[in-house]
Amino acid sequence: MTHVNYIDAERKTPTVKTHAEDFRSLLSRFEEAGRLVRVGVEVDPVFELAAVCRHLQQDPDKREHVVVFENVRGSSFPLVGNLCDSRNKIAFAMGTTPRESIDRVLSATGNPIPVELVEQPVSQEVVITSPDLGLLPIPTMSELDGGPYITAGLHLTRNPITGVRNAGIQRNQVHAPDLLGIYMAPTHMLQHYLAAQEKGVALPVAIALGVHPSLLVASQLRLPYDTDELAVAGALVGEPVRMARCVAIDAEAPADAEIVIEGEVLPDERRLEGPFGEFARLYGPARELPVVRVRAITHRQRPLYHNVMSASSPENVTLGAVGREPSLLKALRSSVPTVESVRITIGGGANFHAVVALRKNFEGEPQKVGFAAFAAQDLIKHIYVVDEDIDIFDDEELHYALATRMDPSQDIHVVENVKGNPLDPMSTEYQPGRAVVNKMIVDATKPMGSEDRYRTAEVPADVLERVAKDWDRYLGGA
Repeated sequence: MTHVNYIDAERKTPTVKTHAEDFRSLLSRFEEAGRLVRVGVEVDPVFELAAVCRHLQQDPDKREHVVVFENVRGSSFPLVGNLCDSRNKIAFAMGTTPRESIDRVLSATGNPIPVELVEQPVSQEVVITSPDLGLLPIPTMSELDGGPYITAGLHLTRNPITGVRNAGIQRNQVHAPDLLGIYMAPTHMLQHYLAAQEKGVALPVAIALGVHPSLLVASQLRLPYDTDELAVAGALVGEPVRMARCVAIDAEAPADAEIVIEGEVLPDERRLEGPFGEFARLYGPARELPVVRVRAITHRQRPLYHNVMSASSPENVTLGAVGREPSLLKALRSSVPTVESVRITIGGGANFHAVVALRKNFEGEPQKVGFAAFAAQDLIKHIYVVDEDIDIFDDEELHYALATRMDPSQDIHVVENVKGNPLDPMSTEYQPGRAVVNKMIVDATKPMGSEDRYRTAEVPADVLERVAKDWDRYLGGA
């Protein structure tokens, strides 16, 4: 490997051939499918880049395309955007369909493949020992954001007590050339940080950029504490995730990542972080939050920087929904086996709203499903439970169930003062980063014994079948 204090983009170094599809080979697959746009003109990372991404998302002909910005002002690294902003793109990356992806991920959780350590990883073709975050094309996206933000960083830490790895996506504001802010969601990385802080030591963290979306999806699973999400990612890609030891910290990072930022979350230092346009399409307020001291940056030759849009874009919430639905489905079925499927909605920020299809056998089961959901994923705020004949991925079907199968005087159940998300504008924050919220279970299932009242009006099935078989006859004169 090459140790430098600058970008040595031309030097050739020995590398290990990659195995499973990596970030750049996935982009090649998108390009071969005619679903990749290259922007060659210079683009300002402050707002302009985000505006182009939003415009592409709203273009009917380009919304299913990935974009590569080849000329980002102030950086020699291209930037990849709009990779994870639709269920179709994430499913394409995982080699499945949006409807089948939940079963694919659920199967992977039951068949984990442990990671594999390798030497001479391509992620360390260039090693920068005097790190300067200004080398990276880190954008500023929303009007009032406190500065540039890293949003697609896969954060890898180890439990300071047990040594078990955790993977998650956190946000990082750039404070200085070697200093990042960090907002840790109230999940497992935060527990690692609190354990390290109690010992008075820094928490090593590797922040990987430009990894296959299967790793990002796995990082969003709500698995039991001290469960390695990258073992599930291995099952998703069909072989062990290749990992390499970091060069400056006691941690490991994906060997095929485009860029790895190696740092330590300091135990006692704080900086004002924010505001930042968050998943609820609103600004998370500025707070005094922990910081990451960057010790090194490593990357591939000619690396690709990955950015995930936030706030007004559906990208970060789509990624979260795809990753959280399988865990929720598994948890609900362990409590109520007749749960058929789940959907975490994009409009609910992939956190607040969940819809559950249930084959109901007893009254009261929808309420049980709701409480099980709250226990499984504590940021969920509203649960809508419908019958199994409702297509929960069709909003019209959901509205039909709410309109015809829900009595507001009996079927809405409110639970007060439950742990919530401080980024929810309806929550009550009782101390920085700690909040409670009122939650709701909506039972939009048919009452037991009401089959005759809810018999669907339809053309007789035999007539529909006969017409379908002889369909060409009806259009013969057209």
